[in-house]
Amino acid sequence: MIVVGVLLFLVASVLSFNDVDLSTCTVTKGCLRPPICADNLCEYGATWRLVEQDEVQYIEFELFGDIKSSSGFISLGGDGFVGCYYDTVDFKIVVRAGYRPEASESNHLYNPSDDEKLLITTGDDLGSSYVDAQHYLQCRFRRRVTPVRMANQLKDLAPPNAYYLIIQRGSDPLRTSFGQLYPGGEATSNTSAIITSPLYDLTISYLVYHSPGVVKAHGAMMVLAWVFCSSVGVIISRYYKDMWPNAGLLGERVWFQIHRILMGICVGLTCLAVILAFVFCQGYSALKIYPDYIHPILGLIVLCLAIINPIITFCRPHPMHKNRPYFNWTHFIIGTLAHVLSIPTIMLGLRMPAAGVQLRSLNYPLWILIFFVIFQFCVELTLEIHGCIHYRRNKHKKITYRNELEQYQNAVRVGGVPIPRPVEPEPSGRIFKYFIISLHATVAAIVAVILIIIIAVN
Repeated sequence: MIVVGVLLFLVASVLSFNDVDLSTCTVTKGCLRPPICADNLCEYGATWRLVEQDEVQYIEFELFGDIKSSSGFISLGGDGFVGCYYDTVDFKIVVRAGYRPEASESNHLYNPSDDEKLLITTGDDLGSSYVDAQHYLQCRFRRRVTPVRMANQLKDLAPPNAYYLIIQRGSDPLRTSFGQLYPGGEATSNTSAIITSPLYDLTISYLVYHSPGVVKAHGAMMVLAWVFCSSVGVIISRYYKDMWPNAGLLGERVWFQIHRILMGICVGLTCLAVILAFVFCQGYSALKIYPDYIHPILGLIVLCLAIINPIITFCRPHPMHKNRPYFNWTHFIIGTLAHVLSIPTIMLGLRMPAAGVQLRSLNYPLWILIFFVIFQFCVELTLEIHGCIHYRRNKHKKITYRNELEQYQNAVRVGGVPIPRPVEPEPSGRIFKYFIISLHATVAAIVAVILIIIIAVN
């Protein structure tokens, strides 16, 4: 982690300030910016170059970016930092610096009297600017390469010392000492840099989130909804309609109630998870880096499909109605599409900045999901083959049952000698299907629990 600083309170001028120029990156200055950044049009970034003033070496830093509100800030550093913010009371841009002591969770700001020459913010094209309409802040200042005082709290920027650069954006800088970050408001370089060298044009490697409970709850709900509830519910509805023919559950067929309960839980968890995501992001996600921005798009598509599918069941025709096949296919396509899209959405979610650095660095959660996708496919293929093997035998049982049921109904209408109502036959191969659904539900539950634990502890 780099670091830059001490506490200083200095007011920077907004007059005659030249915008940050990124055209000379690696030529006269080193740069840190997002990978998607056209010319000078970057959401945020930082530059640095070695200069000399009064026979003392300084690093001239430039910080710039969208601070999202007039009460926002942008800073560079981790354990030690320098940041800029717009003072909405005095309508001035302020540069302050500070550090975070070891084993502490809060920042501390320095007093300007600690080292008056550590930071220079005026003269030689130094200064700052703020555009309120876009909440875009720029500041240019200098920091002495080698600190004179408080060396135990400041980093020496002289070579060969190299640091990972961290850009932070957040709000309420004075109350929290630059410690309250926006969701996704912390980003680090993809490699370390020697700050005295201009030969660096670094890109943001990843955004850093300290994943809070609301994000973990979002991920856990989605995993439970789509890895367990949806996967088991889909298998039940497609391959188990002929099971438990003479049993009922709350007035309906057993398979139908199991399917309805599981999919109802799936839809409910999905809605709650999306609400938590909106709460965490304070609206729609502001991520613009590929592929991170795809996750919320796919998530909303899955949510819409998940809500639409149960709604159209209120228009379900009678089983013998001529339009019933159209309903069946529509319900099948929407449900399948939602289920298929949910898996890459979860995979992207495990790589989202909000998942945290530790979880983003793990590969085995993705391999667990890949294993489950293959397992789900094998289960469905096995049940398809099993259905083909027993198709004729079960078809013959159904025809025989329909004939017996018709004879029974005719006897009841005629009022002749009462005969017992025929019992619907159990399907052939049911023992194997019981084994498969037990195996599938167990594996789905284990995979879901493992992923939820991974999300919770990382």
